[in-house]
Amino acid sequence: MDFTMLITAFGGGLLAAAIGGVPSFVFTGLTVIAAIFGGEAGAPMISALSFGSFFGPHVAFGGAVAGAAYAKSKNLLDDGQDIVTPLFKTGDAGVLLVGGVFGIIGFLIQYLLGAVLGGMVFSYAGWTDTVALTVFISDILVRLIFTKSGLTGKYTGTEKRKYFPEGKRLSFLVMVGLGIGVAIGGLAATLGQLGVAGSDEALYLFNNIGSIGFGIAAVSLAFLCMGLPLEGYHHVILPAGTTAMIVFAATLNPFLAILGGAVMGIITSVWGEMMALTFNSYADSHIDPPAATIWVWQLVNFSLLMMLLPSVL
Repeated sequence: MDFTMLITAFGGGLLAAAIGGVPSFVFTGLTVIAAIFGGEAGAPMISALSFGSFFGPHVAFGGAVAGAAYAKSKNLLDDGQDIVTPLFKTGDAGVLLVGGVFGIIGFLIQYLLGAVLGGMVFSYAGWTDTVALTVFISDILVRLIFTKSGLTGKYTGTEKRKYFPEGKRLSFLVMVGLGIGVAIGGLAATLGQLGVAGSDEALYLFNNIGSIGFGIAAVSLAFLCMGLPLEGYHHVILPAGTTAMIVFAATLNPFLAILGGAVMGIITSVWGEMMALTFNSYADSHIDPPAATIWVWQLVNFSLLMMLLPSVL
């Protein structure tokens, strides 16, 4: 365990709580894109900055979620699910302290899931997206510690509660997932073909296609912070891009790669909505639907699809 990064995680969680969960996540996306496009010079920043103890979602976003829930419990914030508003607004040191503490908690959970559990059970740390799984676990802890709404919220309606999207909303989600999956799948296939043709630079970008898509989606959330009616889609583009990469690396067929991206895009788009309906419909803290989606379907990608479709590149 890197104890320097462990200490840094306190600051990362505190800073993210101060500037807001979504704003901190936008910086995650910006730094991911900059680091990947920076090549060898940017590579250290991916693990140290983007997915490390500074802007890593398991540290930063998790800390911000905790800070918001705590602020709500102290009547310092109107909505405990508000992960956009910077908690500088509260003027409360305790709110920021909670963010810092959960930054450390997130760092420790991710270490256990990756280096310890991954090494012991799966023989490698990347058995799923352990950052996303950490965010999910951290958010559950926040819900249970700081709220009284329970894991899935308290439903007070008279009609049967909905856990699955229906009608126009379902068709919209399918279309969104299809479009994003085709787009990132096509980009993966294009870069893969260039890599096969001998471009080392294209092959490098191909191998990072999921993270590139993730970064683009994270940066897009800046428009949400501006008040525009945007929905997150990083839970769609990351698994879809990963699926497309795996399929192309195994088959060298661009059309199969695009198809794989499209199928995964549809699945994750609908799954994310199911997670939102399950965890956030009637609650006063945020359990992240994208994180709850990414870890499940990256588990499928990393621990199942990669074994079924070994790379020939």
